[in-house]
Amino acid sequence: MKVRKKVLVLLTLASISGWVLTQNNMLFLLVLFTVTRWIDLFFTLKTFSKLNVKRHITKTRLFIDEKVEMVYRISCEKGIRLHLKLEPSLSSVRFFGKDTEKIVIEPYSSREVKFVFSFGTRGRKVLKDFSVTAEDPFMTFSMERVFEVEDEVIVFPKYAPVEFHKEVLKDLLPGRRSPQRLLEDNTMLKGLRDYNGEPMNRIHWKVSAKYGKLLVKEHDHTALGKVKIFLDLNLPKDADLGEVWKELRRHYEEEAVELIASVVKELKEHHTPVELTVIGERIWKRDNSGKDWVEDFELLATVRGTDLPSVDIKTVLASQLFDPRDSVLIVCIHLTEKELPVLLRVRSQVSKLIVFVIPYGLRDPGTKPFRSFLLMRRDLMDLLEKTRLLEENHVIVRGVKENMTLQEVIDSVP
Repeated sequence: MKVRKKVLVLLTLASISGWVLTQNNMLFLLVLFTVTRWIDLFFTLKTFSKLNVKRHITKTRLFIDEKVEMVYRISCEKGIRLHLKLEPSLSSVRFFGKDTEKIVIEPYSSREVKFVFSFGTRGRKVLKDFSVTAEDPFMTFSMERVFEVEDEVIVFPKYAPVEFHKEVLKDLLPGRRSPQRLLEDNTMLKGLRDYNGEPMNRIHWKVSAKYGKLLVKEHDHTALGKVKIFLDLNLPKDADLGEVWKELRRHYEEEAVELIASVVKELKEHHTPVELTVIGERIWKRDNSGKDWVEDFELLATVRGTDLPSVDIKTVLASQLFDPRDSVLIVCIHLTEKELPVLLRVRSQVSKLIVFVIPYGLRDPGTKPFRSFLLMRRDLMDLLEKTRLLEENHVIVRGVKENMTLQEVIDSVP
């Protein structure tokens, strides 16, 4: 605890010295005033040391720019009024409306104070200590306590509502219409689940009437496919792109993460099995089925790329085990001819291969198309021209222009 009483000490010395030298009644009153301030300081210090303050974050999982509340509960267990100033966080936080609060707390009472804040970037954020300062109304002293706490908040990346029906479906997934006429085994009933837009003949009417909600029959399927997604946030080891482009890579990294987050959320909500691998400062991998995309977003919130990678996309792909039923989506911020042989090997093992190269970011779907003066690098344009010959074999490589939205990028794939 820090106690600041320099003003009170100087005032006391000046008033006593002046009264002793002059015997002035006004100065004597000033001496009496300083005595009351010292008494107030003693009781304030005693009460302030017993002050109880607790902090609560209403949400610990949120999206970029999503507003959330930081709630403080302050209780006074002694019989003296306190004039307090609360600083809610000593970490860097973006507050709305107010970033400090002055309150008066009565004896044997409690107060609740709320602050609204958000974060402008994704990642794992740690809200560290906060401070409470007790101030003398006459500004002769103050004391400050720092409360040591840590609250962790995970900020998810942005995502855009998209439709992604580019995988080669080997399964009759709920709510999806497959281009292939595959049959379910109607003699094997796996169970029942909530209705999700399936045809009416899939509804189990008798059980639905019993439970008061629509339930559909779930049968075993003839096959099951998976979408394997690879997100490469690194620059290739041998890339010679200049220092300016390396600085811009951090911005394009966010665009690539947003793209993957949007696709993963859309696939998961349609019960498509997804395996996510991120190549950055290290290799992260997430393999979970079902509709829950939160764990994938927790991973995407914290991944980071690097200009000096210890591993590259070629090494990762070469070490993977693929299934002929799989569809593979690769998103990277740079591609060279050296990656083509490994892409061809991957395609020979899977049903479909899609590669998105994002060198200049994406256009916000809420803005109109604009005239762009940026041209793709010549080496990337030559590479994209060569990969057009591979599309008939389902090796699809798309270079994303800065004037394209995420949905337009997806729609460019047959």
